[in-house]
Amino acid sequence: MRYLMRRARRLAAVLATALAAAVLPVADPVPAHGGRDRPAGPEANAADPADGAGRGTAHGSTRRQTRPNVLMVVLDDARPETMAALPQTMAWLGDGTAYPNAVAATPSCGPSRATLLSGRYAHNHGVLHQADVGNLDHTRTLEHTLHAAGYATAAVGKFTNNWALDQTPPGFDHSALVGGGYTDERFVVDGRQRRVPYATRFIGDQVNRYLDGFEADDARPWFVYAGFTAPHAPWTPEPQYADRAFDWTPSPAVGEADRSDKPAYVRRHRAGRAAGDVIRLGQLRTLLSVDDALARVRDRLDRLGERRDTLVVLVSDNAKFWGEHGLDEKFMPYAAAYRVPLFVSWPGRIPRGADERLASTVDVTPTVLAAAGLTADYPLDGHDLRGDVRRAATLLEYWQDSHNGGFPTWASRVAPGERQFTRYVDLAGEPISQEYYDLEADPWELVNLLGDADRGNDPDVTADAATLSDWQTCAGPACP
Repeated sequence: MRYLMRRARRLAAVLATALAAAVLPVADPVPAHGGRDRPAGPEANAADPADGAGRGTAHGSTRRQTRPNVLMVVLDDARPETMAALPQTMAWLGDGTAYPNAVAATPSCGPSRATLLSGRYAHNHGVLHQADVGNLDHTRTLEHTLHAAGYATAAVGKFTNNWALDQTPPGFDHSALVGGGYTDERFVVDGRQRRVPYATRFIGDQVNRYLDGFEADDARPWFVYAGFTAPHAPWTPEPQYADRAFDWTPSPAVGEADRSDKPAYVRRHRAGRAAGDVIRLGQLRTLLSVDDALARVRDRLDRLGERRDTLVVLVSDNAKFWGEHGLDEKFMPYAAAYRVPLFVSWPGRIPRGADERLASTVDVTPTVLAAAGLTADYPLDGHDLRGDVRRAATLLEYWQDSHNGGFPTWASRVAPGERQFTRYVDLAGEPISQEYYDLEADPWELVNLLGDADRGNDPDVTADAATLSDWQTCAGPACP
């Protein structure tokens, strides 16, 4: 009965809004920094208060929600190919935009999550290593900006490496955090510890509990960050998915026969198809439970009448090798480690289909803020993916990290389908090696033209090297 009454109130709100719109102009959203002017450019296409019609009011309030809810789903180590294990989620997000050329600006968990939640490259937000989470300025984040604009906020699941689980991250009203893993895991839920049988299922259910609580003030938008452990190791599936099979045709990079052109640190690794298949199956089987959890969240949004008013972002912090180039980790400047899934959905407001532009994890925060009609009070390095900016190439960067196994520091200029130039440096910042791949002729990165035996095919990298140096210190609009 309460649900029917709430739906009736929503219908009344629709009619009232339609009548008011016929005679009165609609006010513009207020930027998060407190200004009264609506931002220009792509942000001018953000949520309009008139689109609050279709939402209800809570407890007799006459206020209308003027901004979208935001659900950010962050996977851990997921490659684009792993979306095969998320059929229900792909059907849900199919009304939005897929970005098949999305990359992780830094393919390492902690730095990447800081980029996702700040819209800044790691060289600007300061989280260069897994242990650097304390360097993040929490007043320069998506959650801070949304909270300052009146959003109710909650973080569920894995936030970032080395975060104290009993501390709700700044900018969030609520948290239910876990360090990782799958079975019998310790969560701290708003200050209270508890053990849960299976983490993935609990994360989805806890998201729904927060959604139910937020519904008490239906006119207030919410932001929920849902960080799943899957498909990170140790790849413990639920029993019903333990034997699920998935077909695979490995790329030519899996089991690469001649790696003499690769840097020495790559040649030390020996992973092949067998190792890659263990990782691949483990990832896909654990993601099946994520698909179930997200289906329950989708159903809850439907029951609460919130689905059309919710912007959903699904992304991964980085990807993971399945034996390409003899590798089985991430952290390295090859497509298998930095290509990530990215989907953005907002029914009726985000175009349906695939957008082939080069997208980056640095674009997530700018896109969400622009959709909400908000401007950050700090420089954003990324771009609104709903806007007109289409970069030809972008920056990838990584710093040697003992937590990750000591892979060397590198930076890379990548233009998918064209070329990639990578420069490695030692701990003193001195160059130690370079890689260059003609991605049009060699999409699998099999021949490093600067490392093979043929000096005659060495490209002139002077321009790329200079561009890369500029990008490594860029900030705000100067960034790619």
